[in-house]
Formats: sequence, structure tokens, C-alpha cells
Amino acid sequence: YASNYRFVELVINGEYRGLYILTEKIKRDNDRVAISKLTNADVGGNEVTGGYILRIDWIYDLEEGSGFESNYESQSGDPMTYQYYYPKAANILPEQKTYIQNWMNAFEDAVFSPDYSSNGARYTDLIDVTSFTDFIIINELSKNADGYKLSSYLHKDRVDVDDRLHAGPIWDFDQTYGMSEVCSNYDPLGWTYTQNQSGCEDLESMPMFWQAMMGDTIFTNHLACRWNALRQGALHQDSIFQRIDAMDALVGVAMDRNFERWDFQGENIWIEPDPLPLATHEEEVDYMKNWIQQRLVWLDQNMPGNCANDIISSVEQIDDLGFLNVFPNPTQGTLNVWSERGNTLNVFNIQGQILLQQPMVSTSEVLDLSAFPKGLYLIQIANQTQSKVLRVVLE
Repeated sequence: YASNYRFVELVINGEYRGLYILTEKIKRDNDRVAISKLTNADVGGNEVTGGYILRIDWIYDLEEGSGFESNYESQSGDPMTYQYYYPKAANILPEQKTYIQNWMNAFEDAVFSPDYSSNGARYTDLIDVTSFTDFIIINELSKNADGYKLSSYLHKDRVDVDDRLHAGPIWDFDQTYGMSEVCSNYDPLGWTYTQNQSGCEDLESMPMFWQAMMGDTIFTNHLACRWNALRQGALHQDSIFQRIDAMDALVGVAMDRNFERWDFQGENIWIEPDPLPLATHEEEVDYMKNWIQQRLVWLDQNMPGNCANDIISSVEQIDDLGFLNVFPNPTQGTLNVWSERGNTLNVFNIQGQILLQQPMVSTSEVLDLSAFPKGLYLIQIANQTQSKVLRVVLE
């Protein structure tokens, strides 16, 4: 799961305020972070084991009781701190605090051990490894200057549902894709998980378990497989550029209205690198594409691991359909459908009647819904083993 969003133009009391992104907040919910709900009665047995969401973020001026210190240091040498996000610090019970703190202690004891094991458990048995490899991939693809150490989340469900720790959901991507001086984001070369490049700060909240994992061949072999698979689909350069172009076309003249309201193009707003700021929106898009192209080349050349030796995929079920997306949603007729491993595409109306069937011959297909009446439609993407349904509004 990652937060859903919509591009919106904002008008307050009749005053046009420009183009924004309306985004879901991260929260526990069946349609968001789908982990078990904790109540005041859940203080023992299976009930106390989940679900939990922890946040890694600024540690300055933390209120007492808002989190707990790790037994291990952050990159700055200060104790690493994990913050309670769900349940909230004001609501979490002592028994629940004790459980999640002890669980994180066990995970860290294993990941920081020379053999990556503690009390008979290897850390890779305690986590959803794919969620951690994918978290690294999206943060490294964007070279997220705030990645890992700010606005980072971990979540864990009840033991009878899934007893593994998951990385994510992802959040906070403003210092990304070459648009910032922070931690050398403007440079398409180098790793950001090491946090050792020019301008890297806030290391008091930078956990060291990422560096430990990247030194583990079992982890990096799986990372190599995930990178190779994603590079054939959603992270292929053509896929990324097509998505950028589709979003650019979607906002269209709204972008012009935004810059009429906020005339800041050609000006440095906040910590942008030289030669930015650029004079036009088109130049900024070209700059981003060029940066991404260079970043992909560097990651292809430097991604560690050997996919041929991956042992995680054989024991950890990976979603057979991979990355899924439909956009724009709502649509006025043209719909882009993305799936890494789907091979069948069906469109249903809300009554369940099938209106359109076609094969998916590539990772990206374009549907024309303009002949259908306005309303809600269901887009089914399937392969031999799995299917998923996404809802689309036709305006």
C-alpha cells in the first residue's frame, strides 16, 4: 500500500489558490495499512501482538512517552528512537508498549548479530524481506535525501495474521529526483542509505539496520531479483517517462493557472541545486528525465547481489500481479492501466456486467471508455493465478 492521491485545483472563499496534490494520510484501516485493530482489551495472548505502526522521524522535542529508545545507536551515535504512530502515544497501553519494544529488540539483536541471528531466529525470518528491498529501491531510485531517517514507517500485524515486520508505507518525497541540494540529491551517482554524502544531516534518527542488511548476501541477492523484475516493468525507463508524460498531460492547463497564481519559476524556492532553478516547467521536466536516466544507469551498474542465488523468493510469496495502477482516476475517457505481470484486462459496470475484454500485451495498456455512460466502473487485471479489481470513475 501507498497513499492514494489526486491532483486538485484549490479555491478558498472564491480565491484561486493553485494546483495541489490531495493525499491520504497514513493510518490503520482495511483500505490503507491493513493491520489488525488494537483495543484497550488487547493486553495479552495473540491480541497484544498487533497491529502496530512505528515511525522514524525528528527526535527533537519529543514528548515523554511518545516512543522508545533502541538498545542500538543511530548513525549519529545517539540511541535510535522509534515513535508510536498506531496506536497513538496517548492511547497505547503499557502492555502494548512492552510487546512492540521487546519485538523490535529481538529484530535488532538478530540484524546486528555477526551471523544475522539471535535466539535461533534469523532477521530475515522476522521481516517481510520484499517490503524492505522495495523500500530501498524506491528510496534509492529517487535518491531520497530524507529517506530512511525522516517520515519513515514500519508496521506489524498480529501473529495469527502475519508475524513479520513490514517496511513502509512510503512517505515524504520532496527532496528527490535531483531537485535538492540535501545529501547530494542533485548528483545521480551514489547511495543515500549510507548517508555519507555532502549535506547529509539529521543522523540522530538514521537507523543502522539498512547498512547491516546491505552487507547480507541473502538480502542483496533478493534485492537484485526485485530490481531486475521491476526494471522490466514499472521501473523501465520507458514506463517511468510515459508516466511522467501522462501526469504532465493530466494537469495540462491547470499548471499554467498555477504559475499565473504563483509566479516563482526561475526563482530558487528552497535548497534547489545549481543549475536550478530553471525558467520553465518544460525545462524542469526535461531535467528530471535526464537525472532519472543517469540514476537508472548508475543503479544498474552498482546494484549488489546475485539473483541466481536468491533463496527468499522460494519461501516468500510475492504478489503475482506486481505493480498495479490506473490513471487518471477520475477519467474523462482515456485510462492508462499498468501491471507488471497481468495478461488479461476486463471492464465491468457496477452491476457486474462485463463491458470490455482484452489481453494485456505489455505492462501498459490504454483503454478508451469515452463511449460508456458516466459513473463507476471496475477494472479487473488478472493472470493465471490471481486477479485484482480497481475502481475507476468516468466523468
